[in-house]
Amino acid sequence: MNLFLFKEGRRRVGFRSYLFFVLLFSVLFFNSCKGIAISGKTENVPGYSKAEAMLVLGSERNRYQNIMGPEVWNIPITGQLEKTYGAYFIDKTKEFLQDIRTLNLLAEEKGIQPNSTEMEGIRKAANKFYTSLSEEDKVFFGDCTEKDVVDMYTAYFTAEKTVDALLSKVDTELSAAESKVIRIEQIVVSDEETARDLLEKVRTSGANFTYYARQYSEDPEFQKQLSFGEKEDKVYETAFSLNNNEISDIVSENGKFYIIKCLDSYDEEATKDRKERLEQSIRVLRFNESYDAYQKEHIVRFREPFWKTIDLHAGEGSTADFFFSVYQEYVKIDK
Repeated sequence: MNLFLFKEGRRRVGFRSYLFFVLLFSVLFFNSCKGIAISGKTENVPGYSKAEAMLVLGSERNRYQNIMGPEVWNIPITGQLEKTYGAYFIDKTKEFLQDIRTLNLLAEEKGIQPNSTEMEGIRKAANKFYTSLSEEDKVFFGDCTEKDVVDMYTAYFTAEKTVDALLSKVDTELSAAESKVIRIEQIVVSDEETARDLLEKVRTSGANFTYYARQYSEDPEFQKQLSFGEKEDKVYETAFSLNNNEISDIVSENGKFYIIKCLDSYDEEATKDRKERLEQSIRVLRFNESYDAYQKEHIVRFREPFWKTIDLHAGEGSTADFFFSVYQEYVKIDK
């Protein structure tokens, strides 16, 4: 699971999983933003207990460590306040949990909370996770209880449900033209006379355009998929004006001469996929704008002392790394 993916462009697996996980944790591990400075708008809200925080941090520590070994925490990093990846990991996990708390504040304002069906899923997930832990896991996870797991799953779910509710209100409808994808073949040469000779050949009855493209095109990738609006040049303009199997005149662009054949003037499957991706990008962008504004007015900062004493090399016998995978298995937003 990669929950830590929200703030791409800020700090940040089905639509629901991707969107929130991509809405909430990748930045925390792959971005260099330092967060918002504490100001008079800092919210007076409690942080998490050590056990609650360690459920997330400990499980994610194990996930990384199980793959790369404990040496990963000593890797030096540059361009950050933290000197090692371990210190960076702790700091970004803390920021992630602060984001969860911020989204919970927003949820409270909007009256968003798990319903009885959703809470049943949360409790089942918590029981499955907790009963699968070894004694070493429980100790490393701050001597956690099953209630701690329920509380963290509830906080996480409430944040996820808030994101889902806000995203669902964003108008992202795109027209077919804005999402259109076509497929073409093209011949690209540097000499206009050669282009004229080839145009005559490919327009001869029964001519095999693919043969001439493969033999003469200076661009070996002569079959292409083009997306509307991706570029603004004569080649794209001409390509999108063609009907199926139509061959263009010679197009001159940047010192090259193009002959284009349209294979499919509307690739239905590719257009549908692109439309979904574009609309999702718009939803994420609009959400980020809304969340950024809210976050600047509701700054959450945890000051609990245990954050400074977390030792990623402790808990040698702890290997449980399935906090989020169990959550995904059992917990669903009740549509």
